[in-house]
Amino acid sequence: MWNEKLIACARTYSSGVLTVVEGSGYPRSVRCVVEFDDARELILFPAPSPDVTGRQGLACLLFHSHNADLGGQRELLIKGELREEAGVLILRPGDFLTGSGRQDTDRMPYAGSPLDMIRYMILGRRKAREYLAKRGKPWSPRPWGKMLRYLDEP
Repeated sequence: MWNEKLIACARTYSSGVLTVVEGSGYPRSVRCVVEFDDARELILFPAPSPDVTGRQGLACLLFHSHNADLGGQRELLIKGELREEAGVLILRPGDFLTGSGRQDTDRMPYAGSPLDMIRYMILGRRKAREYLAKRGKPWSPRPWGKMLRYLDEP
């Protein structure tokens, strides 16, 4: 599924971080420059790192930025299938995710209006409920007493 609005956001980044899963099951992440093929709805890696050359399967591409005081945050994650076609490493997008849950911008809500912040908090609560329902278990208990004692230590 190609999302033109989020691809336009991704084009503003100079690079992204590609993550693949190694044969051992551990993730491997590398910074890379990408190109976007709108006609074929693909993301191309013109000069992939040797760490990911020859890898195929599920992968994700993260774009993230903020200013020096951590304001103006933006983030976008593109999940898809990584493979090699005609000697070129490509990612076929399957899902576009943003920190705010929006499908039209990668701007984080706390970088915007108070209404955006409220929407972000509501999204967080909804996502937490979905996670708990999927997991089928309540949140693990937190050792609040231990944590508070730690704060009191010199």
